[in-house]
Amino acid sequence: MSENTIKLNAIVVKATQSGENDKLLTLLSPEEGKLTVIAKGVKSLKHQSRNACAPLCYSSFVLKKIKDGFYSLVSAELKESFRTLSEDVVLLSYGAYFASLAEMCVQPGISADEEVRLLLNTLYVLCKRTDAAPLIKAVFEFKLMEIVGIVPEFSAECPCGDRATYFSAGDGEVRCALHKTEDSVPINPSQLKLSTYITESSLKDALFCEYDMEVSASLSSVTEPFLRYHLGNLPKSLDYLHGIIEKMP
Repeated sequence: MSENTIKLNAIVVKATQSGENDKLLTLLSPEEGKLTVIAKGVKSLKHQSRNACAPLCYSSFVLKKIKDGFYSLVSAELKESFRTLSEDVVLLSYGAYFASLAEMCVQPGISADEEVRLLLNTLYVLCKRTDAAPLIKAVFEFKLMEIVGIVPEFSAECPCGDRATYFSAGDGEVRCALHKTEDSVPINPSQLKLSTYITESSLKDALFCEYDMEVSASLSSVTEPFLRYHLGNLPKSLDYLHGIIEKMP
């Protein structure tokens, strides 16, 4: 293997068409962070790496370096397809959102071991606990922010000692009605209890906890303003996910 060729494991978080049979892939790798890869001819049914280069697939890649952060595909071998997600449009939408959000938090050339591990574990559990998608979403969002270094603090009381009824997206702390900030959102006792459990538990315990479906779904009103404040914006895949959910019976 030449010095311009590398081998690594990575997850495909985005695949866009580039020419008639080519794709432009965005990969997240534990060692190299975010990589952009031109995969020539990979759309052809005869291409040996076709399946390994599909979105949300975790594969072993051999890449030829073109310049920093930019590569061409030599070959790829599928390790995990998360096939269950591709069979359900709702689950696929959740998976696409998780991948897009992780991509926003990873930079080229910078180790992304924790982010990739979180994404893979989350997709794995999503395949196993298909009915717990809203809970898994909240867990992924809180745990990703923890990796980034933005950790919310939940308690039953505002710093002043009064009962907490709001959550400050900017400060990441609970507030009473008197001390709420402009970016605060309402938070009820059930949401507060579940948020506290998620942030104080291990990833495994949080992903497999018993949950109330209605409370889990409602946590979007807490997590999304928190993410938006600290990341500046959220991926368009979130709007698509909400659109899919709204159409569900």
